[in-house]
Amino acid sequence: MKILAPAKVNLFLKVLGKRADGFHELLTLMAPVSLYDEITLEPRNEGISLTAPGSGCGERQNLGYRAAELFFRETGIRQGVSIEIVKNIPVGAGLGGGSSDAASVLMGLDELFGAGLTAEDLMGMAAQLGSDCPFFIPGGPFVMGGRGEIPLGKAVLEDRHYLIVAPPLEISTALVYSHFKSPLTIYDNKSRSDDGIFDNVIVPEQVLQNDLQRAAFGLCPEIEPITEDLLCAGALGALMSGSGSSVFGVFRDVKHVCNGMSLIRRHEGYRYIPTTSLTGVSNGDHRGKGVSGQG
Repeated sequence: MKILAPAKVNLFLKVLGKRADGFHELLTLMAPVSLYDEITLEPRNEGISLTAPGSGCGERQNLGYRAAELFFRETGIRQGVSIEIVKNIPVGAGLGGGSSDAASVLMGLDELFGAGLTAEDLMGMAAQLGSDCPFFIPGGPFVMGGRGEIPLGKAVLEDRHYLIVAPPLEISTALVYSHFKSPLTIYDNKSRSDDGIFDNVIVPEQVLQNDLQRAAFGLCPEIEPITEDLLCAGALGALMSGSGSSVFGVFRDVKHVCNGMSLIRRHEGYRYIPTTSLTGVSNGDHRGKGVSGQG
């Protein structure tokens, strides 16, 4: 079985406060985009094996491996699987590659072994693996809360193209949060409000916000000029995704993003990836859609 696991961008990320459990409460709008890791699953009689060159971690630490372990433990299925992941999504770039891989492995194994799990079952399992993992289960843009794992509502976006710029560096999410100047009050989950900004069709460039940008720019000053490069290349707006290190620009259509690609100032070792947003209800719907590449 072959699966395409899409990346995501955060069009909006607001840190509402620090929770009593030490995590931060978030309100975020995420959209899957047409940049994919390629996953192959092959059933075997027992055990789990995984190959994922370029993933930046060992076999058993990989979220795809941990997803398979969780699946077999939770379902009681006494078989195994071989997992091969071809990494196209930059690691440590705020694009959710590892989380998407984990969610895709869960969905793939459910189909491969006929486990009959519901979307709610899969999202509950995904939440045990990482904050962003549940987002990738239903597919399409979603407003998420909690640590990023609680779906608050499906979002409808105006069609846009995105140019992702990924510098050749990884940035630790934990380190970014440790440098984020959070409110002094502890978030108590009683007063969250999004002011209705996601109730209607969303114009992506009009909602761009990421409260983690300032902390990330302070840690890695080389990220900040990417936003100016994108704006100078004609982007309608530019924003860091997640906790970084990638930055994306918003463009009207394919002609606009191609023009931006021709104008943007290039840096050696950086990846320049044109993408489209995805609206499918499952990873299967993502196959073959959009464009991706690098320069």
